[in-house]
Amino acid sequence: MSFPSARTLAGLVVAGIAAPAAVGLVAQPASAASVGTWDKVARCESTDDWSIDTGNGYYGGLQFSSGTWAEFGGRQYAPQANQATKAQQIAVAEKVLATQGPGAWPSCGKLAGLQRGGPAPEAPAKGAGTSAAAKSAEAPAAPKKAKGANGYTVVSGDTLGIIGSELGVSWQTLYSDNRSVIGSDPNVILPGQRLAYGSGGSADSAPAAPKSLSSSSSSSSSSSSKSSFSSNADGALPVSGGAVSARYHQAGGWAAGYHTGIDFSVSAGTQVRAAAAGTVISSGWQGAYGNAVVIKHDDGRYTLSAHLSSATASEGERVSAGEQIGRSGNTGNSTGPHLHFEVRSSNSYGADINPVTWLNGHGVSL
Repeated sequence: MSFPSARTLAGLVVAGIAAPAAVGLVAQPASAASVGTWDKVARCESTDDWSIDTGNGYYGGLQFSSGTWAEFGGRQYAPQANQATKAQQIAVAEKVLATQGPGAWPSCGKLAGLQRGGPAPEAPAKGAGTSAAAKSAEAPAAPKKAKGANGYTVVSGDTLGIIGSELGVSWQTLYSDNRSVIGSDPNVILPGQRLAYGSGGSADSAPAAPKSLSSSSSSSSSSSSKSSFSSNADGALPVSGGAVSARYHQAGGWAAGYHTGIDFSVSAGTQVRAAAAGTVISSGWQGAYGNAVVIKHDDGRYTLSAHLSSATASEGERVSAGEQIGRSGNTGNSTGPHLHFEVRSSNSYGADINPVTWLNGHGVSL
């Protein structure tokens, strides 16, 4: 069977699937995926908004079309997916997964690691409300702090800047106290490393601030100004002529509770460039990110350039720093033309790292 687009195969009707009777609890099929995996799909498809209706013909956290929602029994819960609970949407999604497989969400399913197998909770029947206990069960648990007396254990997504902010010390002090643990590059810290702070620091002398970590005064003074194209043999500014409209880890209504990248406010059609050399691993529609390009760079990091009007780089293409990969736009869940630029330690949602630090490490200043 061929499909007209790769927007989401979950938006296509598969004939011959009968809706179950609306009685009791709906048991999950044997192909069930974990709730955590469905959460990842929803973060990608809808920025984790299970009641979203953007007017594009797709509804809810997992972006069902009206036809698919009806065909797979969703109307026993609500007329449209965005009016159903999270658990009910997952119940319908399980039936789509059992029939169409993970490819029903071609981009976001892949990014979330969606596959058959694993337990999922039962969904309440039609009309069942969402109790406070159920809402609590659906909410992700707060990450456990990895710090102890004069010590901190690095977790995925950490940077020295993030850790320093939490502990109330500068990244320079952290690096100085733990250089024997971290090594010569302060940008590279690994999950599981135990960092001393406070009186538990090592005797290593503090090195000069590396170019990869710019001074706070320089960063703050330029964040609201226009960015000019910056490039050297190693790195390039991803877009020129735009003000930074949202900073990394800025608090707000994003799915993660904070902004996972940097937003550059530029007009639609502005040239978007590869920030460093690497290989394009995906190019095209990526749910809430709209048209996007993901590059795996030679240093093992990944960059995501999102909300593009067009992605001009092709999957598998080798690109160099400063080479055009697309044009800025307003696609996906976007409130206006801009470039969302994100850096990740792995190609998965939630693996974001500080893009300013990473750009600085490639000789690019903001």
